[in-house]
Amino acid sequence: MNRLLIVDNEDYVVNGLIEVISQLSHLELEVIGAYSAREALDWLKRTKIDIVVSDIRMPGMDGITLQQEIMRYWPKCKVIFLSGFNDFDYVQNAIRGGALDYVLKTDGDERLIEAVEKAVARLRDEIEIESLIVKSKNQMRMAFETLQQDFIRQLLQGERLEERELSRQFADLHIPLQSSMPVLAILGRVDEWMENVSHYDRYLLLYSIRNIAGEYLDTMVTQISLPVDRFNIVWMIQPKSLQPSSSLRVQEDTWNMMIRFVQGTFEMIQAACKDLIKLDLSVLIADTPVGWAEVGGKFALLRSNLARGLGSGRKVLMIDQQFAGNGATESPMLMDAASLIGNLASMLENNRRELFFNLLDELLLQRDSESQEKHYFMAASVILSFHTKELKLRGTEERWDLGRLIFPDLMTAPHEAADYLRKCGESIFDFRERSRGESENELMTKVKTYIADHLANDLSLTVIAETVSHNSSYLSRLFKQNNSVGIAEYITDCRIRLAKELLEDPGNRIQDIPAAIGFTSVQYFYRVFKKVTGKTPQEWREATSG
Repeated sequence: MNRLLIVDNEDYVVNGLIEVISQLSHLELEVIGAYSAREALDWLKRTKIDIVVSDIRMPGMDGITLQQEIMRYWPKCKVIFLSGFNDFDYVQNAIRGGALDYVLKTDGDERLIEAVEKAVARLRDEIEIESLIVKSKNQMRMAFETLQQDFIRQLLQGERLEERELSRQFADLHIPLQSSMPVLAILGRVDEWMENVSHYDRYLLLYSIRNIAGEYLDTMVTQISLPVDRFNIVWMIQPKSLQPSSSLRVQEDTWNMMIRFVQGTFEMIQAACKDLIKLDLSVLIADTPVGWAEVGGKFALLRSNLARGLGSGRKVLMIDQQFAGNGATESPMLMDAASLIGNLASMLENNRRELFFNLLDELLLQRDSESQEKHYFMAASVILSFHTKELKLRGTEERWDLGRLIFPDLMTAPHEAADYLRKCGESIFDFRERSRGESENELMTKVKTYIADHLANDLSLTVIAETVSHNSSYLSRLFKQNNSVGIAEYITDCRIRLAKELLEDPGNRIQDIPAAIGFTSVQYFYRVFKKVTGKTPQEWREATSG
């Protein structure tokens, strides 16, 4: 919705043009009137104005000066000048200042409507979807590395996508790896940071490690790397020359050769890091490549083994198969409990209902009782934290049996415990939906109350939005969504309903009613009333008084 401001020092001109332009429903304009250039300036400072229709000759500040102020506040605003004089010099100055059009008051309403339609079309052209897409793509190219890393992090945290969607995401984000081929994960750790290293310097040094590794690896492999936290970096690697269509024998040989290359190359990378940036780097290389659906579990296993198996060793370089038989048989899910809790909390925080319960089911459907118990309490801690954070669901804690949630019978009734945990999770999502609905209902009540109390006053969308502290465009959409009628139409209905009540009292003069209910002119009131009721105000009074 665009906002149009009409400026003229003659009240009848402003009121008449408001009436004319307000009827152009196809343009979706909010129309505001200002009866001086100074009042217009107040509107310009108060809210965004898209189109201004202004007299060019006004006392105090003329239209040309006002135009300069308009451009200072809203440079994309379209200005249409009105004048009672066909003054060539004024026309030249107006156009030179960037005015869209110049309309003589003697030209009639059709000429002005044509100019307003031209302004709306120009605004629409300037925000054409194609130009926005081009601009967005240019911005995205600059942010591709960040977007790539965010997406890979999601995969490392266990998110799974269908092959088609995975392939599309790889293509959209220009990820250099192939979604249809397995990938080899490598985890590196800075063994110790020097004292007093700032967050910025630490980030630069991690970036330097990735650059050093890239210089050595890029000749033979395709890779993407990203910092996991302030100590760890993960590399995702595929052979550069291998294609998914290659025979199994070729694929096996290529992967084996690449793993040997990677192992030898990381020895040089470790040495370069020590020589160039004075950092010790420990590295753990996965024993086998895995498909993208399993990469989260493999990463969790690497992370656990790097922390548990290497201890405080420095500059260690190992293949993950060296941990086989060391008791590292836990589910990869348990290896990264913090990540799982973070995922559950994020899904709950962001109302991702389906994803939340998909992950919850995956956690709870463990075959061994030990894993199931650990996963249960991890999930329960997340749900309880939200229960507390959101004021115990404002009273719904009465429906929660906290003893049953905290002390479940996992030995004899694990399915009942899991079902109750899900039920508690469902109650949080249900509460959010109710709260959102209640908030919207409360806002609609405020808006309708304000309208009812101010029918005789200015009820522009901007004024109403400011009163309830909301953006006017958002409020307009929300009102229509909740009431199946636009806010302007609702105001008109309220005013006509009040007019009918006033007409029922013969002591009220018909000519006084328009001002009492917020109409700027008697003629406009007559037209609207007849359009809504099918009768003139006089006919309505006569019909109801009989």
